[in-house]
Amino acid sequence: MISNSMLSFAIAIAMFALALFMYQKSQRDAFVEKVTRRMVESSGIEASVLKPERRYAWPWVEQLFWRAGIDAKSQQVLAGLLAMMMIVFLVGLWKGLAIALSTPIIIMLLIYLWLLHKAKKRIVLILAQLPLFLDQVLRGLGTGRSMEGALSLAADETPAPLKDIITRVLRAGKLGADLGEAIQEAADLYRINELYLLALSIRINRSYGSSVRDMLQNVAKMIHDREAARGELRALTGETRVTAWVLGLLPPSLAVYIMLMNPRYLETMWQDASGRILLMIAIGLQLTGAFTLWRMVKSI
Repeated sequence: MISNSMLSFAIAIAMFALALFMYQKSQRDAFVEKVTRRMVESSGIEASVLKPERRYAWPWVEQLFWRAGIDAKSQQVLAGLLAMMMIVFLVGLWKGLAIALSTPIIIMLLIYLWLLHKAKKRIVLILAQLPLFLDQVLRGLGTGRSMEGALSLAADETPAPLKDIITRVLRAGKLGADLGEAIQEAADLYRINELYLLALSIRINRSYGSSVRDMLQNVAKMIHDREAARGELRALTGETRVTAWVLGLLPPSLAVYIMLMNPRYLETMWQDASGRILLMIAIGLQLTGAFTLWRMVKSI
């Protein structure tokens, strides 16, 4: 069994390695900033265009932070890792090695679920902003602007988070990337079908010279129709969703009521072997039923 001194020594070595990595990363960031400043002074290009995209050690971590709309710096991520290691160290001294090894898994799982929740809310907000954004792009194209100019004009009048996506796309276009491919990458990142349609419209216009205004009008009309149908469906299925919530919360509420009125009732069942088995089966069935109702409501 690993002693507390060995655990402390291992965590100290890991912290020293992270501190050394943070020092090397700060030196590299200072060098990149110096080179960028010289390029701005010599070329006259805006610093925001020349600013490189932030990269993490694992691409999926980078995509998860971007999808959640969190602009976390590498130093902040490393500081979070150091804090987590300190928590693991304290838990290890308090509860032992087994609990300490399970602590980072629980922390990372909670952070992952929180990022998924924020990403889902962000995507819903992007979908709500997209129809008005396409209408503004169509107005810009109607005044004789190019696609890049129309997107820039619409982005200036669009709030975050959609503005952040279009700004990043336009920055990639100024650096020489194809506009359709840049929007395609944004659609891959956020998994939004409407952005796929926008990228497809631009790429078809660039390749075959078709009218991009007609295609964007059809995309905007389709989004409006789908949002209206979705709102009508939610109104029609409101009673079903309320029923699912009532059925899902009724057994736990009944168990809480029994515990408040007669605590010894469930304690007696838990002390008995067969009663304990029945309680575990009831909890399993409750979780299964709640998951089934959740999937049924999500499929509506």
